[in-house]
Amino acid sequence: MSETRVPTWYAATGLHGENSRVYQAFQAFLHNLPLSYTHLAGEVGVSQPAVSRWASDVTHPSLEEMSAAVDVVRSRLDEIRQQTERFAEILRLVEEAMRLYDLEVEGRGDIDPHQQRVTARLREELGLGT
Repeated sequence: MSETRVPTWYAATGLHGENSRVYQAFQAFLHNLPLSYTHLAGEVGVSQPAVSRWASDVTHPSLEEMSAAVDVVRSRLDEIRQQTERFAEILRLVEEAMRLYDLEVEGRGDIDPHQQRVTARLREELGLGT
């Protein structure tokens, strides 16, 4: 990996200030990737530690490396979309299961306290309230 260093003449122009915004946006991109740093590194042609250093702002990728990383994700958008849809369906099914469980146990005094805790925790984690 080649580190991008800001030449003195470029630093003197004040234009390098925009670089930090670009790198911050790229870090956010890396932190929200739907794939591992190892996979991304392999696709981009760098090491996994290099991607980790980019994500932690230890080093910065070149523009070519950033572009390659974005292209990797762009090429997988359909797969990412399908995974998101599957996850949404799983959440819908969990919510429905909890609703049915609530209907089943209504009026019963013998509800297992462990089941109550699990149901409450699921509702809390999913933001469904109590």
